[in-house]
Amino acid sequence: MDINKDRYFLKLALVEAEKSLYENTYPVGAIIVDDNQNIIASGRNKVHTHQDATTHAEIDAIRNAGKSIFKAKVNREKLTMYTTLEPCPMCTGGILFAKIKKVVWLLNDDMGFGSFNKFKDAEIFDRKFSEIESIEEPYDDLKKKQKELMNKWFANPNYITNLRKAIVHQ
Repeated sequence: MDINKDRYFLKLALVEAEKSLYENTYPVGAIIVDDNQNIIASGRNKVHTHQDATTHAEIDAIRNAGKSIFKAKVNREKLTMYTTLEPCPMCTGGILFAKIKKVVWLLNDDMGFGSFNKFKDAEIFDRKFSEIESIEEPYDDLKKKQKELMNKWFANPNYITNLRKAIVHQ
């Protein structure tokens, strides 16, 4: 693991998370890079802004990667995803189907939605996860920044209003 590169891309993911917060949605960001450290795609949580429960940062990044995902799968290239929060069940599934080979995240999701480690530890997925390297919470200072973004989100007086709007529009 090249620590400086991991740190650099996690900082970029934090920029995407900040954008989500300023767009008044849950602050999570993601970046996908190839073997040569080229950025393939970025994504951020857009659940509230798009009124779409599937627009999590990781899924947004996978969608934005488009044909690059298929090219990497065919050529057995190693893609890495950097995300600011442990992937949920849906995002973990997307990562598996996209055949992303490395996932690095800043903050474990203790609210119960983070599932990457739970899935990884389940015997049924043993073979799938044996092909994926995962690194969790590698930098305390960046982890702290992600926590600060999340605290701002939860302290936002519009938080409950936005949740109600999302529920009404479903």
